[in-house]
Amino acid sequence: MKKIANKLMSMKEAIRKYVNDEEMVFLSGFGNGVAYSAAHEIIRQKKRKLKICKCSGGILFDQLIGAGVTNQIITSHCWNGLGPQPAWNYKRAMEEQIPERVIYNEQSLFMINMSFFAGYMGIPFVPIRSLGGTSIIEHPKEVGIKAAKVECPFTGQKISVVPAINPDVGIVRVQRSDPEGNAQMWGFIGDTKYGINACKKIIVAAEEIVDKNVIMESPERTIVTSHKVDAVVHEPWGGHPGSMQGFYYPDLEYTFNYAKETKTIEDWENWLEKWVTGVNDREEYLKVLGEKRIIKLKAKSIIQGAVDYGF
Repeated sequence: MKKIANKLMSMKEAIRKYVNDEEMVFLSGFGNGVAYSAAHEIIRQKKRKLKICKCSGGILFDQLIGAGVTNQIITSHCWNGLGPQPAWNYKRAMEEQIPERVIYNEQSLFMINMSFFAGYMGIPFVPIRSLGGTSIIEHPKEVGIKAAKVECPFTGQKISVVPAINPDVGIVRVQRSDPEGNAQMWGFIGDTKYGINACKKIIVAAEEIVDKNVIMESPERTIVTSHKVDAVVHEPWGGHPGSMQGFYYPDLEYTFNYAKETKTIEDWENWLEKWVTGVNDREEYLKVLGEKRIIKLKAKSIIQGAVDYGF
C-alpha cells in the first residue's frame, strides 16, 4: 500500500515522473472532465509510442496522433463530434501514415467500458451480449484477441467475453481532491470511474484542492481514493475545451473551429504552436484563451437537491 502523504506537484512534474514511453495511458472524460491539459503536457515532453485509451477519442486523440505521441489508440471513435467533422490528424495517419501509421484498436463504447470494469475488479474478463452478430472483434488483427466466446457454466449458452484492460498509468480530471488524492467527481462520469481504477499508476488533476474533511462530508462522490494515487495536480481549467460540471461549460466554438484550423499539416502545426508547444503550462494556455472567453464559459452556480447529513 502506498504511504498516505501530500502528493501535490505540477503537471509537468507528474507527467515527467509517471508517464514513460511505450506505456498504455488512460485519459479521463466523456465530454465532462476530459484530461486535455495532461495530454498537452505529454505532447510538450515528447513522449513516444504510447498506447492511449478511453471511451471516446475525439479531438484529444487527434492531437496526440498529430504530435507523434501514439502508435496505437484504443477507443470507440476518433472524430470531431461538432459538425460532425473529420479529425484530420487521425485521417492522415490512417490513410497516409503521417506522421506515422497508427493501429486503431476499435471497441464499442460498452465493450471498452466493460474491459475497464474487469480491470477495476481485478478479474481477467467479463461477459457481454452486445457483440453478437458484429464484426468489430475481427479488425485489425495486429491488436490480438479483443473478445472471445465461451460457454456459460450455468446455462450452457455461448456468450461473448472481453478481456480486462489495465493501463500502466491513468490521468483523471476531477472537480476536487484533497492533497492525498481522495478525488471527487460529479455530473457525467462516462468511463472515468472504471477506467481510472483499472490503472497501475494514477495522476489526479483537480479544479480545486480541499481539506480532507470536505471530502468526508460526501464520500459517495469519491471516484478514486488516496491509497491508489501517485500524484495530485492543482490545475484549474485543465479540461478546456471540454466541460467541468459546476466550473465551466464546453467551448463549442473552439471545438467546431478545430476542424478547419487543423485541416492541412501547415494548419495543424500552427494550431499546435499556438495552443500547446508555444505555451509552458495551463496558466499560459489560459492567457491565449483570453479573459473574455473564460468569463463567457464560466458556469453559473446552480445548487439543487441539497442533502441534510445530520443524525
